[in-house]
Amino acid sequence: MRRQPEYALALIRVAVGMVFAWHGFHKIFELGLGNVTAAYQLSGVPLPLLFAPLAAVLELVGGPLLALGLGARGLAGTLALITASVTLAPLLSGRLSLAALEVPLLLLVGSLAVMVGGPGSPALKDRSGAVRPPVRVAGRKRG
Repeated sequence: MRRQPEYALALIRVAVGMVFAWHGFHKIFELGLGNVTAAYQLSGVPLPLLFAPLAAVLELVGGPLLALGLGARGLAGTLALITASVTLAPLLSGRLSLAALEVPLLLLVGSLAVMVGGPGSPALKDRSGAVRPPVRVAGRKRG
């Protein structure tokens, strides 16, 4: 079988994006931001009033955008940073078991893979550079 790193990155990107979207939906519409904030506060996450809504909205909106490949590297980096921030504090304080690290660790590593490797193919990318006319320098003649 031929190696297909672009398709492998696309599979990772889509899976990670959809899981983030589900987590954001769950936090906002099923648990409620008040409950998520309380859980973050109990687990030792710094600034829970900021991180709970930030993480939930970023996951809900950024997840589908990541899955589509729009702004994939930046979104993946931001989602990785939020995941690390929300997971590291309770882990260091002993309020999070190693068994509870499975999903955050997979999301963190998947996000980092997309951030480092790019969105893969197929992905919706910014194609604005492809339609720009050539730049002409004043005073130079073509010839």
